[in-house]
Amino acid sequence: MTDVVVSIYPKFTNLIKTGDKNYEFRKYVPKRGVDRLWIYSSSPECSLEYMAEIDKIVEFPQKIAEEGIGNNDFNNGLKKSKFAYHINHLYKLISPLSLEKLRSDFGFSAPQCYFYLDSNDELRSFLLKQNLKRVF
Repeated sequence: MTDVVVSIYPKFTNLIKTGDKNYEFRKYVPKRGVDRLWIYSSSPECSLEYMAEIDKIVEFPQKIAEEGIGNNDFNNGLKKSKFAYHINHLYKLISPLSLEKLRSDFGFSAPQCYFYLDSNDELRSFLLKQNLKRVF
């Protein structure tokens, strides 16, 4: 499994949580690929709260399902992002991690783009031991 931590604005995190947004759109695909996205909700939330399993990454001009926030814009080339990450399953950490805890315990800095979780062994080990509740 390849795990990547990404920052997402809270309004989009909430839309993912409700299932209204079923793809995460990005300008890139990490070189080593990705199987799971650990979602850090940026300011004002500032917490790592979700893990999403993705099952495919679609590159524009390939099309994705029309249902979902942002999907039609992607299909019509109206997004700056050229890659759509399909969110297959979403899990919530039973105990979300605040930015303060992430910084003090794991030397975490919120990613501007992304980082591979295996680049921080302590955080990776901690997260993989956490209880997760399946959202969908």
